[in-house]
Amino acid sequence: MITTIEQKATEMSTVDALWTLIQGQTKAVRKALTQRLLAEQEQTKAQKKMVKDSLTRAFDELHSGNVHHDARKLFC
Repeated sequence: MITTIEQKATEMSTVDALWTLIQGQTKAVRKALTQRLLAEQEQTKAQKKMVKDSLTRAFDELHSGNVHHDARKLFC
């Protein structure tokens, strides 16, 4: 008689699967991935700062009454 054991489906999140793959990489590859992630994070921070500075300048101009009614003139 053949008996079978029913296996439960094991679900793994995408993050856990990716983490498992990363752990299996060499130290050099993990270091390169880390550097790319940090560089991307710095780029995102720089972009957010640029947007914040731009909005701050726009609101300062608005409050001082120096409003450009025709936005096309801003780039001339």
